[in-house]
Amino acid sequence: MNILFRRCLFVMVLVAVVGTPLLQAAEAAPDKLLRESMLLPGVSLSEGISEITGVAISPLLGVSAMGVWTFYKTEPHLRHRLPWYCHPGVWGTGLALILICFLKDFLGTAAPPLVKKPLDFLELFENKLSALVASVGFVPLVALAMAQFNKEPPQAMNELEGSGLAVMPMASVIDFGVHTPWISIPVAIVAFSVVWLSSHALNVLIALSPFGIVDAGLKIVKLGLIAMVAGSTLIHPYAGAAVSLLLILIGLLFAGWSFRLTLFGTLMGSDFLLNKRATAADVETGVKGFLARRTEGVPVRTLVRMKQDPAGRAFLTYHPWLVLPERRIALADANMVICKGLLHPSLAQRPASESAAVRSTLILLPRYRRLEDSIARHFGCQEVMDGALLRGFKAMRLWLVEMLSSGRKLVEMHQG
Repeated sequence: MNILFRRCLFVMVLVAVVGTPLLQAAEAAPDKLLRESMLLPGVSLSEGISEITGVAISPLLGVSAMGVWTFYKTEPHLRHRLPWYCHPGVWGTGLALILICFLKDFLGTAAPPLVKKPLDFLELFENKLSALVASVGFVPLVALAMAQFNKEPPQAMNELEGSGLAVMPMASVIDFGVHTPWISIPVAIVAFSVVWLSSHALNVLIALSPFGIVDAGLKIVKLGLIAMVAGSTLIHPYAGAAVSLLLILIGLLFAGWSFRLTLFGTLMGSDFLLNKRATAADVETGVKGFLARRTEGVPVRTLVRMKQDPAGRAFLTYHPWLVLPERRIALADANMVICKGLLHPSLAQRPASESAAVRSTLILLPRYRRLEDSIARHFGCQEVMDGALLRGFKAMRLWLVEMLSSGRKLVEMHQG
């Protein structure tokens, strides 16, 4: 069974597990609904958390599966009242795109990386677009549905007081937050975003990885996350909510790392797919890249721009989270070298004690290919050299040329 097919199967199970308790709850007795809604703050809240988390892991697949499930479980005369994602044209288009991704993964295993990787980058941007649509048009609907489902009428609250049950203070706070749209909707979007960022980081690694076995392993990890949410929800809605909250917490802890990796994959992929080319004039205003190692406490893969001060010394600038005030990083301009690469150039430094070794400092964007000499002259780099991967590629090409040439010469000598 293909990985993508199993992913679809588990998302359908997730939708079934989330949707079935909602239908059963609608048919339950009022007192049962009342007691369930008091459990911090209710079953539907737990199901909504699991629903948002499951869709965040794979937005296109999750929203399409939710649309199909809701459409066919609704009576025909009521389908015109369903949300937008339940329209056959919407989930039909989503399933068609999923089928294309399935064919790409199934047939791409036999294709060379230069053929499959552009398709992986296209899927990367599809994941971004579907996440944007889901965060705007799906998550707020789920948040509002949770608020409406858990809301108790005044007469029900009077019956609850008469029964002797009391509402805990924390439950009241959560209940107020759930029933206040200007609180619940932003919180739901933030929870969706942090889970999606962590999941999307796996898509970035898949697009950047040159090895098919690594791609398969990362896709299995995403499948495992969906299976974990679906399986725990199948056991009990509260178990699904606990697992989802754990994933949200992990997403918060890794939000910075995931954001930097997502930005790295976005800019590298856009330059690669659109074949962007910088000019010599762009070099004069500074070159963009990502830190290849931690520098002065700034994490790796932070987007920076290398500039020159009036004295001609090179330095780096960056904006934390892209919107905070600009900060500067000092850059030792001694022993700087520019390394050419197959996909992108890079800036490295050669330590004085190790004249033969270089340490990569900055990964430049692919748009700066063929401008290595201009960058070296502008920033005063000592030399322009081939990177390790490019040197290996050239050595392999030279070996093949020599072997084929030697073979032809032997044939000519034998004929002579």
